[in-house]
Amino acid sequence: MPLNRRQFLKHSVTTTAGAVALASATGTAAASDVPLLSTRDHFDDDANLVSGEGTFSYDTSGGVPGVDTGCVGDVTVFAHGWDKKSGDDDAEQGAHDKISLAESQLTANGYGGTVVGYTWDSDKGGGIDYGWGTAKEIAQQNGAKLAQFAVDFKQQCPNAQLRFVCHSLGAQVVLSALRSLDASSWWNDQGHDVYSTHFLGAAQDNEAPTTEWMDTYDAISNQTTAAFNYHSHDDDVLSWVYNTIEFDQALGETGYESGNTPAPNYVENDVTSEVGTDHSGYLDNVSGDVVAHMSNVPSYV
Repeated sequence: MPLNRRQFLKHSVTTTAGAVALASATGTAAASDVPLLSTRDHFDDDANLVSGEGTFSYDTSGGVPGVDTGCVGDVTVFAHGWDKKSGDDDAEQGAHDKISLAESQLTANGYGGTVVGYTWDSDKGGGIDYGWGTAKEIAQQNGAKLAQFAVDFKQQCPNAQLRFVCHSLGAQVVLSALRSLDASSWWNDQGHDVYSTHFLGAAQDNEAPTTEWMDTYDAISNQTTAAFNYHSHDDDVLSWVYNTIEFDQALGETGYESGNTPAPNYVENDVTSEVGTDHSGYLDNVSGDVVAHMSNVPSYV
């Protein structure tokens, strides 16, 4: 089904003071039934910011709580993964489909909050790795933009619960955002955190949540009440990407690296029996687990 085009409102915020400054813009992105945060077309095929975009800029669909509309009690931001697949005619449409699936599955399994989609330039780049390296760089740069939204949201809705859910390469967006928040004096002075984070088939090195990567270990420890990882040992997409391209193993395939110490609020979930080899099937198969964990965060701290 073709998507209508709609104009987005751009938000540019000064993070050092945590103050909000709004500026109009003419950027556009495909519409969705789910409220959207978008950084589509903020980067070129070399992972460089395009003219007019900044480190912290992002766009919205006009319906994002705390930014475009009033506050709600619970917001979950879902970040999709890598769009670059051979034969894809419309990677952005695929991202919107994944966001819609996240909203429908989480809601169907009992989540009563608001799902907001985060769509980003995961289809940029090319070459022998099909753009994987470029997408990784862009994912990590998107962390500051997602962190900026978190600052904006919490400034307006300080008592609301904010959560992150991500699939595949979206894990690098979310972990980068947590690291950015860990470096934000305003955020930390206010005592804010991301109530829960949920990594589905994370395309991220399996050392990331452990003491081997202290910046990420500290970000998980300090910036989220509880972090939940869902991995499948049979996830052959992650096995191919990490064994062939990264020469490493993925958090979404093995869980955290054996022998290392994960953050104390990090919770491992082996969902091999539910997901198997289907890297695209996490939302269909484990959203019930995600919602159960969302509902019982204090039990895991």
